[in-house]
Amino acid sequence: MGTISSSSCLSLRPFQTVLSGVSTSKTKDEKHNINTTILPSMQVSSISTVAKLSSFKQKQQLSIGSIIHQQTMRSMAGLSPSNGQFINGKPTLEYAKKLPKTFASMTNEQVMQFAELGIPEACRECVIRDVMVVDQIEYDEAMKVFNEIAKTNREGMSLAATPFYVGLSAAVIGGYGSIPLVFNLSAVHWFNEQFVTAELPPREDLETWLEVGSASWGWMEPVLGQVSFFLLCMQFARSQLQNLGIRPYFHWQSERRARYLVQKYPQYDAQFLMTYSRNDKLSEPHEMSN
Repeated sequence: MGTISSSSCLSLRPFQTVLSGVSTSKTKDEKHNINTTILPSMQVSSISTVAKLSSFKQKQQLSIGSIIHQQTMRSMAGLSPSNGQFINGKPTLEYAKKLPKTFASMTNEQVMQFAELGIPEACRECVIRDVMVVDQIEYDEAMKVFNEIAKTNREGMSLAATPFYVGLSAAVIGGYGSIPLVFNLSAVHWFNEQFVTAELPPREDLETWLEVGSASWGWMEPVLGQVSFFLLCMQFARSQLQNLGIRPYFHWQSERRARYLVQKYPQYDAQFLMTYSRNDKLSEPHEMSN
């Protein structure tokens, strides 16, 4: 059967054609029909091979994704009822000792599957292993190269995050600041003298915070109402942009940074680099576990 081995999965390049066959007890002609009709060639990217093969099985009567998954699991763990690794449906001690506890100890297939889910450590591991293959170096040396790639990816990150920090600050300050500007008598007096110059009710009508709010609402209602309506319109517009497939600022700068990383390191797999870059946080570098 044509399967995707550990080494071949990592060395796949974007949009490489993967052909899958089926090994069953059918006749030669039946196998030929399956290979040519049920299992056509598929264009897949290096990091999403497993995910696209899994989605392909839903469209076909023959579950190729299930076949690949079963053989991958067997090749990784030697899983069979006769090898003593499971007793009464429970793993034995010897089999439990083989559990990978770090991403570095996982197989290529496992790492790629986690990377497709957007796990930063798996994305890093894909880049490291690609560096090992391209530069023909061992893991520790490849980690040093990855650290340089990670630094490159962080270039200009603070500037890209500035609009989000500005928006966050304005929202927090405006939200909390509106409370005293509506209900606190001293703040209402100050705001009125500086920006409104309206005539306030007599002192006896400003004895409670609700009376103060009733007096200040005359000029605060247009401001707060307009801001609320503006934000509502912007939120609706953003949802329509997403429906149209037009990426807002966050996705635009994320893609720009990913393309920049690929341009800086063209010798390495573009899909691995872009996936790693997209999953890096704007605020600070993701704290990687082992």
